[in-house]
Amino acid sequence: MSDQDVDDVAFLTGTDSPTGQPQKKSLYENNGVAACSHNRALCIATIVFALLFTIAIIIAFTGPQSALFTDCTCAGEKPPNYVDEGTNMTRTFIPKATNGQIFPWNNIRLPTTLKPSRYNLTIHPNLTTLEVRGQVYIEFHCEKDTHFIVLHSQNLTILDKLVQDKRGHNLTIVKILEYTGGQQLYIETREKFKKRHNYTLTIRFNTRLSKESYGFYISSYVSSDGDRRYLATTNFEPKYARTAFPCFDEPHFKAKFKLTIFRDRFHIALFNTPVVNTDDLGFYMGTGLLRDDFQETLEMSTYLVAFIVCDYTNLRKETERGLSVSVYTPPPSKNQTYIALNTATHILDFFEEFFGIPYPLPKLDLVSIPNFIEDAAENWGLITFRDIISYDSKQSSTSAEQWIVKTITREIVQQWFGNLVSMKWWDNLWLFHGFATYLEYLGVDSYYPNWRMMDQFIIDKTQPAMALDALVSSHSINILVQNPSDIDNIFDTISYSKGAAIIHMLCNFLHEEVLQNGLNDYLTTYKYSTSDAKDIWNIFTRNTNQSLDVKTVMETWTHQMGFPLISISKEGNEILASQTRFLLTADSGNATHLQPKSKYDYKWYVPLTYITSNDSEVVNSVWLNMTDVRFEVDPDIKWIKANVNQSGFYRVTYDEDMWQSLIQILKKNHTIFSTADRASLIDDAFTLCRAGLLKATIPLELSLYLVKERDYVPWATAIEHFQNWARRMSESLPYKLFLKYMRYLLKPITQYVGWKSSGSHINQLIRSKVLSAAVLCELNETVTQAKVLFQKWMTHNETIDPNLREVVYSSGIKFGGMAEWQFCWNTYNSTNIPSERRLLLKALGQPRGDPWLLQRYLIETLDRNTIRPEDVTIVLEVVAANPEGKLLAWRHLKAYWPTMHSLFGNSTSMMGSLISAVTAHLSTPYDYYEVTTYFTGMNVGSASRALQQSLEIIQLNINWLNKNKEDIYTWLRKNLN
Repeated sequence: MSDQDVDDVAFLTGTDSPTGQPQKKSLYENNGVAACSHNRALCIATIVFALLFTIAIIIAFTGPQSALFTDCTCAGEKPPNYVDEGTNMTRTFIPKATNGQIFPWNNIRLPTTLKPSRYNLTIHPNLTTLEVRGQVYIEFHCEKDTHFIVLHSQNLTILDKLVQDKRGHNLTIVKILEYTGGQQLYIETREKFKKRHNYTLTIRFNTRLSKESYGFYISSYVSSDGDRRYLATTNFEPKYARTAFPCFDEPHFKAKFKLTIFRDRFHIALFNTPVVNTDDLGFYMGTGLLRDDFQETLEMSTYLVAFIVCDYTNLRKETERGLSVSVYTPPPSKNQTYIALNTATHILDFFEEFFGIPYPLPKLDLVSIPNFIEDAAENWGLITFRDIISYDSKQSSTSAEQWIVKTITREIVQQWFGNLVSMKWWDNLWLFHGFATYLEYLGVDSYYPNWRMMDQFIIDKTQPAMALDALVSSHSINILVQNPSDIDNIFDTISYSKGAAIIHMLCNFLHEEVLQNGLNDYLTTYKYSTSDAKDIWNIFTRNTNQSLDVKTVMETWTHQMGFPLISISKEGNEILASQTRFLLTADSGNATHLQPKSKYDYKWYVPLTYITSNDSEVVNSVWLNMTDVRFEVDPDIKWIKANVNQSGFYRVTYDEDMWQSLIQILKKNHTIFSTADRASLIDDAFTLCRAGLLKATIPLELSLYLVKERDYVPWATAIEHFQNWARRMSESLPYKLFLKYMRYLLKPITQYVGWKSSGSHINQLIRSKVLSAAVLCELNETVTQAKVLFQKWMTHNETIDPNLREVVYSSGIKFGGMAEWQFCWNTYNSTNIPSERRLLLKALGQPRGDPWLLQRYLIETLDRNTIRPEDVTIVLEVVAANPEGKLLAWRHLKAYWPTMHSLFGNSTSMMGSLISAVTAHLSTPYDYYEVTTYFTGMNVGSASRALQQSLEIIQLNINWLNKNKEDIYTWLRKNLN
């Protein structure tokens, strides 16, 4: 559309009905969009210009106070109606409005005196000029007498405003102020809002489609014929609905929403609910416009509202009870959505039965969005995804399929757990995302039991969360949110993965029946409302018949950071299990003094599970109630393995003799332990070594059993630790010997998995994992075969099996030259398969012996049309993990830090990811000095925690290397000979 195609949005007068149905092609629509002739438009524009000029003259001669704000207090003086809530959300300074006056509301949270019940939103985006014109009616109920409204507004130009009571009488607006720091709008009326009365606020506004990936923004894709096509889409979580329309943008302010959207006839419009009416407005100024009216939603939070204008196509299917499910993608990807569609319909059926509550909306749409910064957003009835939901069975790997299924499942869980019932405030974000993540694995496990998702849960969620939560710079799950920037800061591994891991632990000791009954009870009790953690804990307690105080147990895990280390020792026929706070920091004594105080004194209620050598099939359990515990066992047991299947969020260590017994039984018959238990032993041993609590010889001795290991989860755990060791040692004496040791361990498993793409889902995963690791440590047999396949692909266009592409691409780049790199780069720029693009991005950071290629690759990240902003972290991460690229990645981040800020706009959390990616493998005192010096005095916003964690990790790397490199070198020389 051109500039002239945009119709004006007319402000309603007092006689207009906010709920009246628009009449087709009327001059002034009830929903507020007007169409007028060209001459009339010129006349109106002339009058408006003259009026604005007159106002400007008046302002110039009457002083600094704006004519728009009547009866205002002089700047610098507190107005008589100044409100200071006196809570921990009160600002520590006096806020100033945009005109310099004191902003009368001194709290980052909105007042609760008014409660919205319904929004009627009309919006018209112009995808060419990026202009957006809109109008919103907000019906609200007064809970307490007041003279003012405070709501959210960010980057909106307010054109008109009107307040009416339920009889349609206008209230006199005497003041309107905007405080940009709090993104708040203050409207004061002469007449009082009376308790238990209803009112309507009407605002007409203009804004622009954002070029960043939040709010209401512009996105694009390239069509099959090479044209760039544009769409307008939303991403409101956590606090960006206010950038699209004025609203009460806090999750507890639930309301119903009706949408009218104007679009051209070449696009479609999507909303949380189905369209109920489409009117053809005819041709005005040369363009045909259509108006879509959508069904009113159920009560929902503002961050779950979503609308899209695009030219997509869709595939549709129905669930068992006839619910419509559709997947919308750009036309070139239409035939790549069958996996997504089938998954969504099955998972909807599963969770309707699991929760015992029907999905409450009339439809569910899944929409693929280019340039989407997150994996997905759980908007109610209109889930948006990064373009990962496109899957081509001939081009995409098994891991890509699994990623799609998992992501869709998680977002569908949140249609109940997060949307039907929502959080009261963002400090409970972890609860809803933690449950959704845990139930995601449970749901996929029901669909694909042979994928063994609950085993994979520990390597995907539990182990990464424990690695981060063992830092001094971690934080508790339940974290205080004091200002808008803090909200972005809590979307991290602790909130998501630790949240899911402690829910996993909870569900293991509650058992499935109590879990299901409790969730049904909870969702039924709080549907269309909000809750916090204590509400669900109390319901679970009720469903255990008061036999377990779930709130008391779980608050030791949610209200303090970190987790315990359980030390196991045998004394005769007794086992002593003692708990202490686990920290990776070498000097844990001094570190403890730096921690925030905990009313639990860093003790936990621990559901300790264990098996013994006398009966490895029977799982025993005992509670550590913020204490140590003794329990009896058969005096002749040789070993005890605690934390069965790593289902608890704690680490376990043993005395020297018991470690040796566990190592010996692994070497003799490792299958006596489950795959998850073998992974757990590997993870604990390597991590305890990192913390300085075990000598490096223990994890090395334990890892010798891997020559017989054939399962995915233990190998995935071991490879993660091996690669971290190799990267830390890349400039030290043991490095070459350690790569030789990795080759020794990997050779049998690579021969076992082979190169034929056959076997189960798990076999496909392990094949890709171990062959890729073999390439990184330069196992000759693997490298040779991979290079052959790469050359056949490059020179003869022979197809590579999707599950082998990661290893083949990596080999071609790592052991090739400029020609191989350029070939992969050209392929990346020409393919439209999302999973293929991600594989190529990872491979392109693998070259050795040519820093120029790595430098060129890093420079490409600055062009958002070449490498999308959401993929920049992948590039920096893989280059930093390359021993020849880690300093280049750091220097690149330093050189282009301001450019990166501009690239990611408001997403300071993304800046934190970049810091973490680039510094993860730095391990010398000079590295620490470099990073510290560069960031000293710099305001990095919500990336500050990521920076603290990165500095702590560098120091840990330094300490670990200094303490262990000689022992590792000695052990390797002895055992490799």
